[in-house]
Amino acid sequence: MIGKLLAMAAVFSAYGSGQAPTQKMVDLSVRVVGAVERGGKMQPASVGGGFLLDAKHVAATDACCGKTPDGQQKTAVVISGQNGVAAQPVWSGAGGIVILETKDPIQTGGPTLAPLKFTQQNQAAYTVVFPKDGAPTVSENQIQSAFKPEGMESQVYKATPPAEGMLPGGALFDGCGQVVGINVLSNKGVQVALAIDALSPGLKKTGVQVTVADKRCGGAAQTSSSDNGGDKGGRKDDETRWRWPQGSEWIGVGIIGGLLALALRRDTRQQMARALTTRRPIPEYSYSAAPMMMGARGKPVLKGIAGQYAGASIALEQRPSVLGRDQHAANLVFESDSVSKLHCSVQWDAARAVLVLEDLGSTNGTFLANGEKLTPGQPRDMRPGEAFYLGDLRNQFEVRMED
Repeated sequence: MIGKLLAMAAVFSAYGSGQAPTQKMVDLSVRVVGAVERGGKMQPASVGGGFLLDAKHVAATDACCGKTPDGQQKTAVVISGQNGVAAQPVWSGAGGIVILETKDPIQTGGPTLAPLKFTQQNQAAYTVVFPKDGAPTVSENQIQSAFKPEGMESQVYKATPPAEGMLPGGALFDGCGQVVGINVLSNKGVQVALAIDALSPGLKKTGVQVTVADKRCGGAAQTSSSDNGGDKGGRKDDETRWRWPQGSEWIGVGIIGGLLALALRRDTRQQMARALTTRRPIPEYSYSAAPMMMGARGKPVLKGIAGQYAGASIALEQRPSVLGRDQHAANLVFESDSVSKLHCSVQWDAARAVLVLEDLGSTNGTFLANGEKLTPGQPRDMRPGEAFYLGDLRNQFEVRMED
């Protein structure tokens, strides 16, 4: 209780007579739409979040850009308040994050970025959420841990998710309104964010000027003791912030491993989907600016939630369909070196209302969202709401029922 009171005090008093941190969070946060032309009108193919870096630059994820699975080029549109401004990517980096440059300036103050060294385990954090109706609000969550995934230069935060859904690409704030991370995923009670340090190369390349914090929120300016090994006989600064998981805490680490679809992406641009083969019916695609509601009724689909088919709803059939790179044998064709020619098969079992997923002896494996690797040749039942990914987590799907 005391910790919560201190966190609330930081939010409402950190800026003194200046702008309240909660209002600053809202003012910096934007929606970023990947729009395509359909029927002579621009319509959203993907919707994500972002935050303003200066009057003409926005940090977001690359879901706003590139092409849709049916080959249409997306145009990034930054929506601030009621105004929309076209934008284009000028840098892309680890975890699929991008910096966009807007066609016209957006009047706002710039953010303060707080590096990893100024965050602490179990500190309060805040995410701006955009409800379907009404104004954006600030939701409180908590940074639980930080770690560096294999193959990545950037640290990743594990946090409790906000009370409402968050938009990937939006900022993770501390109690002073400083940006500590970039949200990339929220699923099954876990929120994942890249530490804001991952944006540093992009700021250098584009020349975008931002303010960088020189102290922890609510604390005095400091120098990291990890640079000189710390004070003998006392605790090193890093040890007061982070520690390795202990005992049953490793279970949580294993679970979120399967949720790092965006954070572990090596390529940082949306890949164009190849035309599907004529050997079997071509799946139909549908896009929505808001998440579909799942229920017992509706048609079974594979919903692309990361990677090449992100945003697509792919109808499932009661006969096996193959996912893989082979244009002549696969129903759903990929352009990813992590996917085998014949990677896995999916089949909808209407009688039991489950998806039957089977790995076909792929090189890099088929995984459930919790990181469990399927044994080739052994089918696995998956119910609506469950997710899986192919190979190295760049291509992830969820089983859904849609009207």
